[in-house]
Amino acid sequence: MVTQGKPIDIVYPVTSGVTAARLQNDTTDCQIEAAQRVPPQILTTTTPTRSSPTETQCVTKGNTVTCTTTGGEIYGGETYSYDANESLRVRAEAQCLSGRGYKLASIPKCPAAYATRPVLSQFYPLSAATCYLPGAGGSYAVTEMLR
Repeated sequence: MVTQGKPIDIVYPVTSGVTAARLQNDTTDCQIEAAQRVPPQILTTTTPTRSSPTETQCVTKGNTVTCTTTGGEIYGGETYSYDANESLRVRAEAQCLSGRGYKLASIPKCPAAYATRPVLSQFYPLSAATCYLPGAGGSYAVTEMLR
């Protein structure tokens, strides 16, 4: 999703002629391969607990003593689960995509002052002229600036 004209980080083919459909298929294949190579390892842990200090104050009225204790609230102790292998699985997916000829690229928004090439069904080779055009709903199209 595109945010206010900032550069986008996307997986981009190193070679020309790759279609968006092929990129999607390769990405899905690499996600499956990474999930098989690095299965989830769900760990459960609990945050540390602590309690606030207690204080007792007593008041005597005649023969009656009334005491009030405040504090002693317990904080923390929440239990949560996480996948200890998530970052390794992401690296395995990136390794797979790299082996198929892709790399992570940061692509800037096309400047309004420049004309751009037509958006094609194939990716242009990655170059200094590569940029993106924002679309509706946070979508984008990758193209090239014409100088």
